[in-house]
Amino acid sequence: MGRRGFEAVGALMVSGLLACQGGGAPPVAKTQAAASPLTHSQMLLLAAASIALPPEGATPATLPQPQSHGAQLVAKYCAQCHSLPVPATHSATDWPSVARRMWLRMEMLPDSLGIAVPTQSDRFVILEYLTSNALVVSSANLPAGPGREQFTVTCSQCHALPDPKVHSPQDWPQVYSRMERNMERMKVKPPTSTTEILVYLQTTAAGKRPATAPARHP
Repeated sequence: MGRRGFEAVGALMVSGLLACQGGGAPPVAKTQAAASPLTHSQMLLLAAASIALPPEGATPATLPQPQSHGAQLVAKYCAQCHSLPVPATHSATDWPSVARRMWLRMEMLPDSLGIAVPTQSDRFVILEYLTSNALVVSSANLPAGPGREQFTVTCSQCHALPDPKVHSPQDWPQVYSRMERNMERMKVKPPTSTTEILVYLQTTAAGKRPATAPARHP
């Protein structure tokens, strides 16, 4: 693909990303998108971009330490094309490769789209912020109990297994409900028994079994 073709696809990608968030696409993206119908390759690219968007992103105010320099840089750069990523989406081990992939994509987009690219010093601050507030993963030996295997198989499909103690027994139903919506959006196979997983998470989070089965949250 020549540079002109790549720039057209790049513009279409950003147009699709912004459209997914309800924002307006840059004028150049609209012009190029309307000039000719999408090719099969471009449709695949846009579909992949839509699926890869951070699910249920944060807002600047809900980021951890929202007034910190790292949070402000994440809000500045990451919200240009998609919703803000929640730092706990990935573990500290995974964030470096995820961030590098995003920076490479930003550098490859044409200048005409006006996407600001972080400097090397900004990237260091962003990565330190993301890894410091990353998903707290479980140890190699998860506590035994009913639901452990289902939890391991289901949650490891998308990310490292979270430490059950990272949330309280009261918070786990809401957190898991959000994960179910993300799985549906990402077309990931859902679990066969949500209740079993929630009982396991609540039990291991508190160190004791809840008196009743957890209620499902909408």
